[in-house]
Amino acid sequence: MTTTTQAAESRGGSTNRNGRAAQVLLTVGGLVAVLNLTALGFLWATDTALFARVMAVLGAAYVGGRMAGILAGLELGLGNLTTALVITLLNTGFLLIALPLFQLATDRFNPPRWLSSIFRGAEQRARSENQRLQNFGVFGLVFFIWLPFPFTGAFVGALIGLLMGLSITRLVSIVLGTMWLGVFTWTWGIDYIFLFTGTAGHVVAWVLTGAFLVYSVVIRLRNRRSANAEPKD
Repeated sequence: MTTTTQAAESRGGSTNRNGRAAQVLLTVGGLVAVLNLTALGFLWATDTALFARVMAVLGAAYVGGRMAGILAGLELGLGNLTTALVITLLNTGFLLIALPLFQLATDRFNPPRWLSSIFRGAEQRARSENQRLQNFGVFGLVFFIWLPFPFTGAFVGALIGLLMGLSITRLVSIVLGTMWLGVFTWTWGIDYIFLFTGTAGHVVAWVLTGAFLVYSVVIRLRNRRSANAEPKD
């Protein structure tokens, strides 16, 4: 057997393993999504006021990133633990569905246009950040994921890890562990800052939340405009 043949078989075996791992992750992500939806349905049926606050946090986190979600949760009075759990469950479910879908879309099928647009924007961001993180390796990736700002989240971090050549199993363990740690440390850290800043801190929190949301929407619109401007094959 030639070296070229061995290398090709090795790449094929790695692709198959990653494909199976992606299918397992997608199944787990689906279960997490069902759990989240069930919990939201129960909350809506039992406490509509709390349901509205949780949905506001989820919306802020989805549009503006984890920092916007954390600030919204603390300002809406959800408390440290509830805020951290809500954002953690959202990010976990999203990653476990989006990452395997990205891999399967790359290898096996063409995704719908709206999903392709999301993937393209995230991939462009990942390639850009990968250039900066190459000298720092996995430690740079961990720091990037730990940051709670827009477009530094778990999904973009996972795509950077794929560009670094990490296996999907190792990658998911790094991304999830770092993301969970980041959500809880930033939530408690920000709440601790609020204790010392008083009213001024809360005003700043609302200003920052609005800024993160506006920034995220502007960047998404710009990415969508760029994608639409690309020549079609």
